[in-house]
Amino acid sequence: MTVPDRTSTPSETLTALEEIYAKVKRVQRDLRPSDRIVQDLGVDSLATLEILLALEERFGVALVDNPRTAGTATVGDLVGLLDELRADRAS
Repeated sequence: MTVPDRTSTPSETLTALEEIYAKVKRVQRDLRPSDRIVQDLGVDSLATLEILLALEERFGVALVDNPRTAGTATVGDLVGLLDELRADRAS
């Protein structure tokens, strides 16, 4: 099991998301905060679940059962939510 990373900066969070996206979608691509997850990145419901589970494991936060996750439409939204959840957990 991966030890959750609670010390990363937003750019490190984006880098982690890029790594997970590349693994799930098998596409190496730089992600931009404005990228829409479904429309621009072509992430379907199964890939979304895989990405969220991988992010949960990597950062030690709950995303799949979190109602706030439903409001994430862009990469920037997801990175922001991850950073908020990690900050809440640290306090």
